[in-house]
Amino acid sequence: MGELQLPRKIGRYRIDGILGQGAMAVVYAGFDPGIDRPVAIKCMHLGTDGEAGSASRLLLEARASGQLVHPNIVTIFDTGVTDDGRPYIAMERLSGETLASRVAREGLPPLAVAIELASQVAAALDHAHGQGVIHHDVKPENIMLAEDWHYAKLSDFGIAERRARRGITADEQHIGGTPAYMAPERLRGEPADARSDLFSLGVVLHWLVTGKLPWPETTDLKGLLRERQRHPHPAVEPLDPTAPALLREIVRTLLAPTPEARYQSSAEVINDLRLARREYERAHQTPLVTRIISLRLRWIGALGAILCVVLMLGMAAIYAKQNSAVTGLATDYGRSLGRMVAGESAENLLLGDDAATRALVQDIARNQQIHYLAVANREGEVVASTQTSDVGQRLADPGAVRLLPSADGVTSYRGRLGGRADDMLIFDVPIRYQDKTVGELRLGVSNAPLVAAQRTTFGVIATVLVVTLMAVVGASYWLFRQPLVLMGMLGDALMRVARGDYRHRIRLVRRDELGRLFAAFNLMTSALEARHPTDASPAKGPAADPAEQPTLVMSPSGSENEAP
Repeated sequence: MGELQLPRKIGRYRIDGILGQGAMAVVYAGFDPGIDRPVAIKCMHLGTDGEAGSASRLLLEARASGQLVHPNIVTIFDTGVTDDGRPYIAMERLSGETLASRVAREGLPPLAVAIELASQVAAALDHAHGQGVIHHDVKPENIMLAEDWHYAKLSDFGIAERRARRGITADEQHIGGTPAYMAPERLRGEPADARSDLFSLGVVLHWLVTGKLPWPETTDLKGLLRERQRHPHPAVEPLDPTAPALLREIVRTLLAPTPEARYQSSAEVINDLRLARREYERAHQTPLVTRIISLRLRWIGALGAILCVVLMLGMAAIYAKQNSAVTGLATDYGRSLGRMVAGESAENLLLGDDAATRALVQDIARNQQIHYLAVANREGEVVASTQTSDVGQRLADPGAVRLLPSADGVTSYRGRLGGRADDMLIFDVPIRYQDKTVGELRLGVSNAPLVAAQRTTFGVIATVLVVTLMAVVGASYWLFRQPLVLMGMLGDALMRVARGDYRHRIRLVRRDELGRLFAAFNLMTSALEARHPTDASPAKGPAADPAEQPTLVMSPSGSENEAP
């Protein structure tokens, strides 16, 4: 093939350069002036449109991937034919390179990145399989990287196969693919499905994890099948000694010799890879101390304790004042009621009209708040009472009762009378007639309203305490998050410096104490970078076996019976 002439235009696309080329096709850097978008133009070489169905493969790639819209699949925009009759497709242009070339240049990525890349490829396959498209050529050369190591896109659906929902067919005359990455059933020309793509993904993951292909590289299909029969379960020895056991099991399951023993869908692979990454990240963390108590919890605990003590003291004072006020109201009510009844019964006692006195007591006792009422003459003998057994007896000594503040000759108690089990407010009121003491009245008023008021006050105070405490603690938890995030950022930056990355800087600008701390960190890393210039360059990852292998169209090797 002679020197490649760069066309000025292909279709409506302007050609700015060459991104890459192979034996069958060339990929141009194009530009779509209609919508101001850079594109990649994949076009067949002159004279190759009849070789092994190259033109039909290009058309198949456009049809297979053109209907797939997924963030991890290279997007196909357009297809057409050049002026000299060569088919082409216009696709998404990425600024990165293939996984194979990146590993060849920089070495293998860290294990966490490898797991994430495999998860993204599995997500692309899950979408393609859901649309009935089998890729058949999953390999590092067909995985494009973007945004450094963070983004993977599956490309080159040139030998992809669209399957009907109701059945699977296979062309046993010719098969396409890269032998080192092909599933055994695919090499034998047997019907293949989505699980064959998962086998290829297993080979890629094995290569990313161990740096080696699971079986020796060869284009001899029969020899490759024999090797796989002799060693159906290749050793999985990750380069990273902290690789989780689950990751090894994922690779072994993907590389199972029979489709039934593999994962049955890409979604299962994604879930297990996510678990493996979490396990790896937990095991790979290198905290400075084994166990810590978060500053957020310490700050919130101290603030909550102080606030709780202050609120409880304040609420206790409020409760005491409120209780004193309510008790004062109750005793004032009892004294007033006692003086009123004493005034009405004074004349009856003076005239010795016991019947009128009893009638008065019975009338007043209808009030449900009055639990006890007794009237005694000047000799202290009870002439009328709500407890008939007290009539004719002397007023009993109140006994073990709690004395309340007295006023205007009225003595107040809190205790029990008349055989009742509940507490009541008791008032001993002198009965006077024109400044002469003619008897004594004992009044017992229910304590239930006072107790209910005290409980209500206590409940309201307790509710205010809890709500205030929860609001302050919740707000503090949210407010403390930001400084802890910034401290975590500083801790991560210090760990990077500890690992030799002296070029790292904290770009966040703040006008507070943390901003001064970040500025001091940046000055420190600048000084370290100046002292250790060779250490400032990032180290390459572990080397891996070459992964670039051509895609072949070939005849299947036949059944397993051909192998010795």
